[in-house]
Amino acid sequence: MTDASASRAQQHARIKRLYMEVVDLPDRAAQLAALAGSGVSPDDQVAVLRLLGHTGETTHFAAPVARASAMWLGQELPMGTQLGAWRLIKPLGEGGMGRVYLAERADGAYEQQAAVKLVRLASSPHAAERFTRERQILAGLDHPHIARLLDGGQTSEGWPFLVMEFVDGERIDTWCQQRQLDLTQRLALMQSLCEALTYAHRSLVIHCDLKPANVLVDRSGRLRLLDFGIAHLEGDEAGPAGLTPGYASPEQLAGRAPTTASDVYSLGRLLTELCMPVAGRRRTELQAIVSKATALLPEQRYADAAALAADLRRLLSHRPLEALGRAPLYSARKLLRRRWPWALAGCLALVGTSAFTWRLAAERDRALAAEQRAHAEAQAAQAVSDFLTDLFNKADSWNSKRASEVRAVELIERGEVRVLGELKDQPALRAPLLDTLGHVRENLGHTENATRLYAEAIATHQSLGRLDRLPALYNALTFTQNRLGRYRAALRTIEAWQRLGTIEGSDDVSNLDNALGTVLTNLGRIDEARRYLEHSLQARGESPDALQGPPRTVRGFHLTSNLALTELAAGNGPRAELLMRRALLPEDASAFRRHSVLAMSLMLQGRGAEALAEFDRADRAAVRDFGEVNGNRHRVLRDHGWALLQLGRAPDAVRVLRLALLCAEEGEAHGPLAAMTRSRLAEALAATGALTEAASEHEAALQLAASQEADGDPLGLTLIRQRHQVFMAQHGARLKP
Repeated sequence: MTDASASRAQQHARIKRLYMEVVDLPDRAAQLAALAGSGVSPDDQVAVLRLLGHTGETTHFAAPVARASAMWLGQELPMGTQLGAWRLIKPLGEGGMGRVYLAERADGAYEQQAAVKLVRLASSPHAAERFTRERQILAGLDHPHIARLLDGGQTSEGWPFLVMEFVDGERIDTWCQQRQLDLTQRLALMQSLCEALTYAHRSLVIHCDLKPANVLVDRSGRLRLLDFGIAHLEGDEAGPAGLTPGYASPEQLAGRAPTTASDVYSLGRLLTELCMPVAGRRRTELQAIVSKATALLPEQRYADAAALAADLRRLLSHRPLEALGRAPLYSARKLLRRRWPWALAGCLALVGTSAFTWRLAAERDRALAAEQRAHAEAQAAQAVSDFLTDLFNKADSWNSKRASEVRAVELIERGEVRVLGELKDQPALRAPLLDTLGHVRENLGHTENATRLYAEAIATHQSLGRLDRLPALYNALTFTQNRLGRYRAALRTIEAWQRLGTIEGSDDVSNLDNALGTVLTNLGRIDEARRYLEHSLQARGESPDALQGPPRTVRGFHLTSNLALTELAAGNGPRAELLMRRALLPEDASAFRRHSVLAMSLMLQGRGAEALAEFDRADRAAVRDFGEVNGNRHRVLRDHGWALLQLGRAPDAVRVLRLALLCAEEGEAHGPLAAMTRSRLAEALAATGALTEAASEHEAALQLAASQEADGDPLGLTLIRQRHQVFMAQHGARLKP
């Protein structure tokens, strides 16, 4: 389509929208006033006035539309009117082509309800004849996803009506939103819609008005396509008299005859509305499908609805999309995603198959590849073993005492120096060691170190092409960043994880949803977070119901704990308490965090004494599992100190928050969470009258939070600034020299 054609199509859309807005106003004055306040150009206003018949000029379609509109204004049928064998019960709505009523069978033959549509028929000598032909064609449509045409006729005034099967259901968009359907479920509905349209197109029927209001889902979950009242026989020259601008194709808006490509365009618009908001990691490929379906030129779109449905199936099965072409590199990448072990073996087979058939060579090279992988893994395992042995031997000489007496942390630090330095040019050995050291650091509560090691491990695995390990590493990196308070950095890590495109199994989906839910909670996006966490629980076969019994799996305990944190952030103390009591595992390594969150939920309910008892339990668990000084204890003590301050025990709060900062020195001193701890300490110091020290801590908190702004917590930074401003407003004058 040329730029001029596109511009004309846009103008037609504007004029039609404005015409529909003003056509039912009571008089010319009201219509003129509405046009004047519409903000559209004078040329568009004149075009609408022509359609309304308010000027002496006419166009090729202004007079028929004006006459049809004038005639239609008087066609309101009273309830109880009988049309053939049907009695009108109540109005159901009105669209661009007619009014719809709920009706019941009135001839006593049997009981049945139906939808009766009184059709607006264009003023044309051939309109009645064409309508009769189309009605006969529509009556022959028999498909499980298409509402059937039951009957038809004319009113006493000569207006045609259709009697359609009544579908007791909800609009497809409402159905998806209320049930929070995921991408796979929504695409299944779209495939059903494509099946219905494919059937109709093969019968030479075009729908011409696909939109959510015309696609219902009944109580059993079955999609039903209805309202073929403006459908055309393929090849008819006359264009439809009623369109929905948001879904109508450019050629329809330009007044040209619709084709099957017009319905494909509308399908693309529906895909955008229903599926893009939940596309997640598949957004890029889904956008390619939408772009092809909604191309300006009909010949650039999918050939038909069946071709669009085929690409949706390819999307779900990770096969190359027609929308992205069949470039060798792209097709190979999709094949590798689905069957990477076999693809790898096949590639090796092609190197040495000159003397054998492809099948025999593939079998041979698969075995060879497996042997080589096993040999490489054995070499890596031996190298790791040699590395660790050498590490302990050197530890013995460094310290002039037995290796068993060397502090574990010192060994880890020496190991990191060697991994990051000496093994820089040995990525195959370096990758698993970085991974392991990251977990060790995380388990010791050295969160800053763990974050750095996980990021190095991800980069090293990527350089080696070892994609299978990346989801677990992205998951670990996300949660260490989250524990530091670097919530925006954690969200970027999740986005990289999503782009990886290997999230297929229920465990991977659950892990990703859990990570998203946890990070979004800390970013204040509570409703989204709750949906992701509840979905993660359900993917694991667990219930998000706070009143259910204990979770069935250890993973279920972790997920329930994270959901409790979301409810705490939402200010729902009672529900957070119920969920966290379900999630308590006293001997688990995460017990310190669960007791701490339970304590915060009790504080939210005004139960201070119980909360302090839980904080004591949390602190004992942190010391028991991680030692006296570590980042995990920092997170317990920062909340404990805040609770003491809220309960009026400022000196105790100062003592606990100082200890929290001491614990933060072991791996969390430079993160946004430490900035919040300093801000709380500043408040506690101010409450004890130590204003100079409080001012110093406020400044330190503000500087630390600002330095982390790109990665950190935007809500936390705002809160720290507000606390600093309040403090200076109250005490600034007393602090001046």
